[in-house]
Amino acid sequence: MKKVLFALAAMIVMAACGNKQAVAPAESGENSNEVAFEVAKNYFFKNNQEIPSSPKITTSEEFGKLFGMATTMGKEGKPTEIDFTNQFVLAIVLPITNLATEINPTKLEEKGDTLFYFYDTKVGEAQTYSTRPISLIILDKKFADKQMVMVNEQVKDYYAAIERYLAEQIAGYYAKGEYSVPVYQEVAVDDSDSTDIRIWGDFWVYNYKQEGDTLKCVSGGSHPGLMHVCQMGEYFYVSAFEQVEDGSRFLPSAKRIFGEYFEAFQIHHSDGDEHESLRHDVLRAFVRDHNLTAIMYQDYGWPVKVI
Repeated sequence: MKKVLFALAAMIVMAACGNKQAVAPAESGENSNEVAFEVAKNYFFKNNQEIPSSPKITTSEEFGKLFGMATTMGKEGKPTEIDFTNQFVLAIVLPITNLATEINPTKLEEKGDTLFYFYDTKVGEAQTYSTRPISLIILDKKFADKQMVMVNEQVKDYYAAIERYLAEQIAGYYAKGEYSVPVYQEVAVDDSDSTDIRIWGDFWVYNYKQEGDTLKCVSGGSHPGLMHVCQMGEYFYVSAFEQVEDGSRFLPSAKRIFGEYFEAFQIHHSDGDEHESLRHDVLRAFVRDHNLTAIMYQDYGWPVKVI
């Protein structure tokens, strides 16, 4: 069964399921403890910086390179003080977007050598301006060496986990647009083991900007391979992604990764009409769900198509 979702790009780091630590704290035999944290307010992510590969920021020098102070008038306008001698920061940074977006940390739980960071992201309608949403929380530095599992509470099936991963981990490598729209073509799935759900597929990401009534594609590409997804209680996340290599290594790596499903992959990968139909359906849903005014989409150098 094919299922396609969409999501905005974000920064997230996830732990592997193989060590079994990614079982939900409430379902594990190990004790879990809720960890106190403070939300850091009145900071912004600097425009000339790349989103870091890890959410952990442990030094004032690293933090200063990435974030600036957004001081405003009034008692609540001063940036939250951070003492990096005794504290560190976990940061979630979303790409620039004109969709109303809010990141809400909900809780942190410690279980063994792992910290589970639960948060939710609410994405609303298009605005007349663009912002880069961020969320910063401050923790005691005694937790800095813990393995981090970031758990988005909206991701409650493995298809959504794949889409989230594509948008958060892959789309950011391409030229930025206003909207990131992944398209997912499933080849095969093995969900017999909840700690390593395996989904073979042809995974695409497209970044768009809107000009008038048209979504214009500014970047994107194909990333076929094997997604490993872990179930953690009612939530899911991608723990690893085996990608098919480029160039002369494409066919050998595709045969190795897809194995018995290689022929099925070739059929999907070479069927441009199937992919374009799927992409069209995803864009139509995206425009509808975000109340966008776009009625057409266009790739560079190609004719405009109706959504």
